[in-house]
Amino acid sequence: MADPTLKTELDRADLNRLSELLAKLKLGTMLELQEYDTGTITAAAAVTIPGGALLVQSARVVTSGTAGSVGCYLCADSSATPCLPTAADARPGVAALSADGTTVTFPNKIGRASCRERV
Repeated sequence: MADPTLKTELDRADLNRLSELLAKLKLGTMLELQEYDTGTITAAAAVTIPGGALLVQSARVVTSGTAGSVGCYLCADSSATPCLPTAADARPGVAALSADGTTVTFPNKIGRASCRERV
C-alpha cells in the first residue's frame, strides 16, 4: 500500500488525527485574506503574486497610463479574455489568473495594482 497522502488522510476523517492534519495544512493561514500591493512598477500587463494564491478575490488597478484601466477587476481562469471595467466602476473588469495562481494579467499595461487573495 502506498504511503498515505494528506488528502487521503483528511478524506478518512479520523477524528483522532484531525487536529494533527489541520496543523500540517496550516488551515488558518490558508484561509486568511491577504492583500498584495505591487507598489509602483514599470508598465506591465501581468503582475506576479509572490508565492501564488489559491483564490484571488479581486484585483484593483490603482494607476495606469492607459485611460479606463484604473478600477476593480474580477479574476477569471487563464483562458479568459481580460477586459476593462466600465466608467466610474459601475461594472468590474476581467483579469486572467494563471493556472498556478501566480500571475494576474490585465487588459492593458498598468503602473500599480493591489490584489486580495487567499494563499
